[in-house]
Amino acid sequence: MAKKAKRAAPRRRKKKASARRWISGRFLAKVLAVGLVAMAAGLIYLDALVQERFDSHVWQLPARVYARPVELYPGRVLSRADMLKMLELMRYRQAPGAPTPGSYSVNGNRLIIHTRGFRDSDGGEPSQRLNLRLGGGEIASLQAGQGGSLARLEPMQIGSIHPGHSEDRVYVPLDRVPPLMVKMLLATEDQDFYEHHGVSLRGLARAMLANIKAGRLVQGGSTLTQQLVKNFWLTQDRTLLRKLVELPMAVLLELHYSKEQILEAYINEVYLGQDGSRSIHGMGLGAQFYFGRPLEELEPHQLATLVGLLKGPSWYDPRRRPERSLKRRNTVLQVARQQGALSEEELHRFSKRGLEVVPRGESPLYAFPAFIDLVRRQLARDYPPEVLGVDGLRIHSTLDVLAQLAAEKALRDHLENKDPGGKDHLNGAVVVVAPTQGDVLAVVSNRRSREHGFNRALDAVRPIGSLVKPAVVLAALEQPEKYSLATIVNDEPLSVPLRNNEPWQPKNFDNKSLGPMPIHDVLVRSRNQALARLGMEVGLSKVAETLKTLGVQRDIPLYPSILLGSLGLTPFEVAMMYQPLATGGFSTPLRSITDVLDKDGQPIARYPITTEEVLPQEPVFVLQQAMQDVVDQGTGRGVRAKLPASVKVAGKTGTSDNFRDAWFAGFSANHLAVVWVGRDDNSPAGVSGSSGAVPVWAQLMASLPQRSLSQKPPAGVEWVWMDPSGTLVSGEGCDGAHRYPMLTASIPEEADRCGSRDGDKKKGVLQWFKGWFD
Repeated sequence: MAKKAKRAAPRRRKKKASARRWISGRFLAKVLAVGLVAMAAGLIYLDALVQERFDSHVWQLPARVYARPVELYPGRVLSRADMLKMLELMRYRQAPGAPTPGSYSVNGNRLIIHTRGFRDSDGGEPSQRLNLRLGGGEIASLQAGQGGSLARLEPMQIGSIHPGHSEDRVYVPLDRVPPLMVKMLLATEDQDFYEHHGVSLRGLARAMLANIKAGRLVQGGSTLTQQLVKNFWLTQDRTLLRKLVELPMAVLLELHYSKEQILEAYINEVYLGQDGSRSIHGMGLGAQFYFGRPLEELEPHQLATLVGLLKGPSWYDPRRRPERSLKRRNTVLQVARQQGALSEEELHRFSKRGLEVVPRGESPLYAFPAFIDLVRRQLARDYPPEVLGVDGLRIHSTLDVLAQLAAEKALRDHLENKDPGGKDHLNGAVVVVAPTQGDVLAVVSNRRSREHGFNRALDAVRPIGSLVKPAVVLAALEQPEKYSLATIVNDEPLSVPLRNNEPWQPKNFDNKSLGPMPIHDVLVRSRNQALARLGMEVGLSKVAETLKTLGVQRDIPLYPSILLGSLGLTPFEVAMMYQPLATGGFSTPLRSITDVLDKDGQPIARYPITTEEVLPQEPVFVLQQAMQDVVDQGTGRGVRAKLPASVKVAGKTGTSDNFRDAWFAGFSANHLAVVWVGRDDNSPAGVSGSSGAVPVWAQLMASLPQRSLSQKPPAGVEWVWMDPSGTLVSGEGCDGAHRYPMLTASIPEEADRCGSRDGDKKKGVLQWFKGWFD
């Protein structure tokens, strides 16, 4: 029995082992089946993910903002220096004969410009050669390609708006990518691109061998397809899990899409560096960010620099690490030569060139931050952030590049003269407007105009000082039965009692009182006491009503001090207020955008000009004439040092208490400009409107083509000689007589004896005849 038991034990053990093996096999089979199902499900999910993202091409394309095309024509005010500065900003390159679009040549005052063609809502312009001759501070002659004498340079891209995310890119279709770039890209990143199916075993083996030799990870062996998968769907982390996901996704991508589609997606997706919080994606934006030019215009050594960045945008940053970047670029050129993309002569020539990257911040994309801020604010009223962030809108703005450059230079030159190096912390702002259209042509908010930060033009609320005086005079002129420019006001001390406060007692700039004077002289000579007296007679509520009619949207406290400009406005708000004065009483909302196109160039929104007559033309014309005398005879006469007497302009100086703020606001028929100069901490700046703001305004306006204000009075306004009392019609040559534009209702019935004999006016003649029978 003992022996039988011993024999039975091994059989039981064998049966148990066999059972365990059977159970283990079944378990493994189940695990394998579950694994295969999970893998299949995973592949199905990955396949759907690949197709969904690639088919939708959800690249985050920000809204792009463009300046208005630059118009060139004979007679346009344009110096040689400004012309060359503009071409530099637009990244035209100098080349003999201007052989390709985006190039120019210069010989003294003669230029040949090969323009870039463009499309806009007006149809656009073809690429063409322009022959220009400059002389006397203007375009002396211009001959366009088709024999015309008018041409437009392409709208300059001046910014991009991408709220809600930090990605930026300029989409470039594959047929616009330089073929040499494609050859360089494949030569350095994926020589087997057209042979593999997403994964290159040869590349992986080559990378593994290199890593073993180096004793560390030096090569990844990734194909372009794998790199695109990593950029499109995965993270940059070098982990085994990411690699295991990356490989099947690359194969799936190749199964569904052509090599050309994958290559185009890669070129537009690849990461090329960082600009603060903004990440630079795609070769199109990379070309602009590093070279300030479209990708199509880059030369071989510049294309090689971009391709070289793919190995490590931070490590090979051409601005921060130029030696490293140069070495990498030359490596790309050498590989391109080995693959037959370059000749030996080209390799030698382009290897000798410098990196030629533009300094950070000098691209037009960053040139005009104050104006872009204005565009952002207008867009925020009309479009939700998600539309601006992904739809690739093309926004055509009202910015005039030449007006912007002129405004920047005028402010910078003056402040450097007044406050060299900025040791006194003087700063300023300028707003330039086309008054009839309401187009904002230029916005400057800093003497260092490229700096981002506080926008003084839009946000610096400062007392406007004597800029308010035209509104006070206008309020009086709207009562023609009581007031005209000839009406006498006493320039003497006055005291206005205030509730629970000491009385208001304004003083003149020179602390003198000049006695009785006509309203015309009160405005021209900016006499505070007389103006305050006039304002109190007209009534604070009437003055406030006039300010509201002119476009002031802030609350206006009915204190006597508003008559002398205690009211705080921004430079932009002052431009809004002066716009109806410049247009003869017509209000047009100021706009920074003309139209918005979708990414395919189709219009989706327009910002038309809307005009409303808010003031009668007659009193506005009369006021304009007095404001012209401010420039010709009064506190703004410094303008005449820059502008010829034949150009009729009008304006008003402004200075706040203790010389804290210096202002000048003025206009011609086609330009309205507002200048503010002061200190950010509101401490005394030591400059008046005449000394601190007029020189900026005069230099700016002299740099732009100007049309004179009309001197033809509207119906209901006549030029009349008035006696010194302002109550009698007089005549030319009569003692103390002065000629004023007057509303018909303001012209007195009676004339002095001199005026009667002179017969200057029909009413004077009639009075003369009446005198025979008195």
